[in-house]
Amino acid sequence: MQFLSFLAATISVSTVSAHFSVTYPYWRGNSSLTQWNYPCGGVNQSISDTNRTAWPLGGGALVFTPSHDHAQTFVNLGIGNNVTRLNITLVPTFNQTGSGTFCFKKITLPPGLDIQEGTNASIQVIQLTHAGAALYNCADITFKKDAAGPPEGMCVNTTGVGASAFAFEGLGTSSSELGSPSGRVDTSGNGNQTTCKSGASKTAVGMLGAAGLFVAGLALF
Repeated sequence: MQFLSFLAATISVSTVSAHFSVTYPYWRGNSSLTQWNYPCGGVNQSISDTNRTAWPLGGGALVFTPSHDHAQTFVNLGIGNNVTRLNITLVPTFNQTGSGTFCFKKITLPPGLDIQEGTNASIQVIQLTHAGAALYNCADITFKKDAAGPPEGMCVNTTGVGASAFAFEGLGTSSSELGSPSGRVDTSGNGNQTTCKSGASKTAVGMLGAAGLFVAGLALF
């Protein structure tokens, strides 16, 4: 019985430690026990009524703390007070490498969005791990022209943390698009900074589903 209790505790600790958090904009809430639940890690949006971060009108910083050495990562946006569809791509799909603090200093919004002072939205970060788990987190924001950004020293990439672009056939995503798609993404932080770079080769995965994409992507790690 003691062994079973120890085993259960070990599994619980391992499961929690394998999850990730979004530290800026501040995440909707602690999702450690429910992070595999789509779309926002099982944390109800009603909590965002008192937990929204002011984010610059043209886009701003994103800081999260991955706990896996590598994970296929998506960053999406949904506009509205009670978002059910987070279908605006903010960053091309990439392979996060290294664990610690991962910072995009500035993600510029794609053109054509009707963003105004006071518009509410939610940022979604998805990570697909090497074990096949899909983990979700969301941060609720309000667009403000005078948004201050993250506190000093928060937007710093841990040494060894980086990103590689996935080159999916037919999609044309490249490392240059990830690092600076018309100025859309800036990963340069302070201190031990890391810029997105890629040694990824073009991989014929255009006809594969999401699971297949990730399996093929493992060759790029």
